[in-house]
Amino acid sequence: MPKKRNAAQRIGAIGEDRFRLSCQENFIIPNKVEHDFGFDFLCQPDLAADFGRTGPVSGVFVGFSVRATDRDDGRIRLNQADAECLLAAQFPTGLALVKLNGPKSAAVYFRMMDAAFIVELSHFLASAKKSKHFTPKDMRPVAEIRDAIGEVSAPGYLEQVRADAARKIAEPITGPVQIRIHRDADSQATLITSLDLYAWFEQGTPAEREALYLATFGEPVRRDQRMRELALSGKVMGGLAHLPRPYVLAGFVMDHPTRVRVQTTSVSAELPVLRTANEHHFGYVYPAGFALTVSTRVKQDGQYVHLMRALADPDSDALLGDHSVLLDFLTTCHPESVFSFDDDGPPLDATYFENLGDLARCAAAYRDAQGLDGWDAVPVMVKDMASPESRNSLMFLGSAADPQIQPIPRGLLLAAPEVEEEDCDTAPGTINVPVVCNLAHSSLVAWFSGHGSVLFHDGDPCGFKVPAFRLDAVEVLPRVPSRSLFPRVLLGSRTLIFDEGRWQESDADTGQWADDVRLRFQLD
Repeated sequence: MPKKRNAAQRIGAIGEDRFRLSCQENFIIPNKVEHDFGFDFLCQPDLAADFGRTGPVSGVFVGFSVRATDRDDGRIRLNQADAECLLAAQFPTGLALVKLNGPKSAAVYFRMMDAAFIVELSHFLASAKKSKHFTPKDMRPVAEIRDAIGEVSAPGYLEQVRADAARKIAEPITGPVQIRIHRDADSQATLITSLDLYAWFEQGTPAEREALYLATFGEPVRRDQRMRELALSGKVMGGLAHLPRPYVLAGFVMDHPTRVRVQTTSVSAELPVLRTANEHHFGYVYPAGFALTVSTRVKQDGQYVHLMRALADPDSDALLGDHSVLLDFLTTCHPESVFSFDDDGPPLDATYFENLGDLARCAAAYRDAQGLDGWDAVPVMVKDMASPESRNSLMFLGSAADPQIQPIPRGLLLAAPEVEEEDCDTAPGTINVPVVCNLAHSSLVAWFSGHGSVLFHDGDPCGFKVPAFRLDAVEVLPRVPSRSLFPRVLLGSRTLIFDEGRWQESDADTGQWADDVRLRFQLD
């Protein structure tokens, strides 16, 4: 069977010949690349004044990728690998389109890799599209190729258009940016500065927006570390991809000292804060990790609203006991409270702020619990206000500090549920009941005692009846994770938790201190 030549091979060969001839006619020397992976020709300008003169040859090479077609509309196609090749070249490049009108006639067009073309190809690479098409109307006529090659051959041209393109790609996302390329004998870097530092980061998903929110309004000492963990904007970084590395991304952050005042009837409190903002929120940040924030206008349920939120930083290790001004502020907050701001912001009702009620009740419970024996050793942190489990513990302990409140069950409690009361003997005595409450970094054991009847079955204690308990002391132990978010009453083999308004059975917890924390009886 004889060798065969298909139409695509024929069109490609004729197209390259027509491009070569057009270059010669315009005083461009077309050097055919033997192994043409991406670029078919490396072209040099012939600098002679006219056809009959002798002149120098430029030392600058310009790479051309040549595409030929015999389609009536002259359309050619680039895939993502073609675009990446054009963008990655470390020398001036261009794309040539040869529209064939049969084997003996052709029109040649070209497009140099200028800032606009870099932006266009970068957007294509950032998209999900597999190919991009061009027609003669997207290109320049070959008669202009000599002047165009002269422009791209200028010293520093490639770096300048890449910087211009990076700016055009970044600014719709970040706002105005300034790009400076630094070089010396030993190093190089590209410094890119935006008016808004936070604009450099991805904000497309709820998780990304929440991470940026915490970096902006969380504990200020954690800002740098959190920002290092944020994902940079893929679109912006794609535009910077071919500038000298490393990149230094810079921007401005507004941290303006001011004060927030809360007024509740005749009581008020003030909190020193920093006013700061990102693209989606502005807010007032207390350095220990508390913030009040207001979103930009968002559409919700068919209406435009501003979403307001009170934040306790879930990572802040700041001890609440070291921040009495924050405790004063939060314990002054009630549903009827109103906030006012020294920066002339409008007054806002406390009820507008999501989570504020939980944080205020948590702070009040902390204050109530301060009178408990052993409370000075309890490490309550700002992060505890952000944890439902820790909040439940603080609310329980705050209520236990009031002798009029009985936070654990009274009456008959059986450590062995399979035993019936009528089968037991009784003896008067004192009962000590441990209740385990978890905080972020520790487990607290609240020891309750009461006088009542101890129940025995076959000589072994199995339960008790106590009309009233009091809280004797709080013990701090290493934290043991719990299967429940609620305090646990430990009754030997049984554990009770207060859930959904009633005491319920739960799995028993264990830990290295489990043998020391158990129900105790002392007979009269």
